[in-house]
Amino acid sequence: MKLLLMAVSIILTVILTLYCRKKYKLTKYQMFLFILLVFFWSAVNIIKSYRKSYAIQPVDVGGLALGAVAASNIAAAYGLISMFMRFPVFYISDFLKSRKAMFFIGGFSLLITSAWVIFSPSYDSLYWSSVAMGLGASMLSFFNVIFSESFSEDQAMISVSILSIAPLLAEFIMSPFQYFATQNPVRDYPFMWKTALVLSFASIVMMMFFKEDKRTVRKMDLESLKRVVKHRELWVYGIAGILVSLIRFAITGSNLVTYVQSPFIGMSPFLVAYIDFIYSTAQLIAGVMAGLYLAKRIGLRNTLLAGLLLSIGFNIILLVTSNPQLIFISYMISGFGYGLTYNSLIGLALQPYEKRDREMSMGIFQTMFSIGIFYGDKIYAYIQNFIPSDMPEELMYRRIFFIILIISIVMAVIIPLIIPREKKKLTETAV
Repeated sequence: MKLLLMAVSIILTVILTLYCRKKYKLTKYQMFLFILLVFFWSAVNIIKSYRKSYAIQPVDVGGLALGAVAASNIAAAYGLISMFMRFPVFYISDFLKSRKAMFFIGGFSLLITSAWVIFSPSYDSLYWSSVAMGLGASMLSFFNVIFSESFSEDQAMISVSILSIAPLLAEFIMSPFQYFATQNPVRDYPFMWKTALVLSFASIVMMMFFKEDKRTVRKMDLESLKRVVKHRELWVYGIAGILVSLIRFAITGSNLVTYVQSPFIGMSPFLVAYIDFIYSTAQLIAGVMAGLYLAKRIGLRNTLLAGLLLSIGFNIILLVTSNPQLIFISYMISGFGYGLTYNSLIGLALQPYEKRDREMSMGIFQTMFSIGIFYGDKIYAYIQNFIPSDMPEELMYRRIFFIILIISIVMAVIIPLIIPREKKKLTETAV
């Protein structure tokens, strides 16, 4: 059964990839970037949602029993490195006139830290593995920009929507592997890092065949910075990005996986393995709808607001139920909401700028976005320091969910005040 699931996921992935090529008439260059992202993100995805579980779970079930604060710090390292690297990766690649070099750095970081976790599982190895994941995630901005540059300027949202399919395929392929590692009472967490090591190596090999144009004109210069930062929209969307990522990472990903694995939820290993997949599926559907339909019908601002309201709905469900099946199914609501919010924000952040300024604007936006990623994980460590040691773990989670709910409601109220309704021209060029 396990091998069948893996085989089916791989076959369906190939079929879906070929369908995307035909549907969107992708060039060989665009198709190469698409497949490279699938492999690269698979190496990150297989371990991303389980790094906190590996750290916090008791030894007798395969974990390292490092404690809640240590586990939260390990998870937060993902966002911490993102804060410091999502902008510099653009500058460094621009200085070297090579994006390929940055891809290699990300791939080798995942390869080395995965090997470290395999041979010496500890706080340090898991922490630096999380750092490598965050560095790898920083490369997604590259993929967005490079992919968008292969389309016309008025197709920014279309390129974002198409490229958002690749991470979903990575989630789909990796779900059977995650189930294989966690199905038994004693979970085989090292198996996930072994898989990440193999995928990292495969990505590095693919990168050797990545042909790039050596750019003679620098894009990350002082003049470009001046042009970008004078736009009010950059800071509005950046602050919105901080809040969106804080909300997203506090109640999803590794934090939710750890929550649903806890005794008071007790979700089955099979559902846990596929919970990220259904989230990403809903996110993909929403992302495509945001770029190809909703942006034209209701505008990007209202699309952003609709996504946030869906996230609020999922947050309320977390507060009122402990039913694992209901949480699993309703997780699609959260994924759909994030697909709307993230894709509409990316579209809003890219569209005011010409191609020459998109790297600069995306670098600044992603840096601000990563602040929310860091605090979405770090909030768990902060809460642990301010609550009695004998407080039930379930109550701690509910307090955090309530805090995030308040932040979400406040953001939903201020979005119409800080983000103006798009003009007709802007809305039409978003699709």
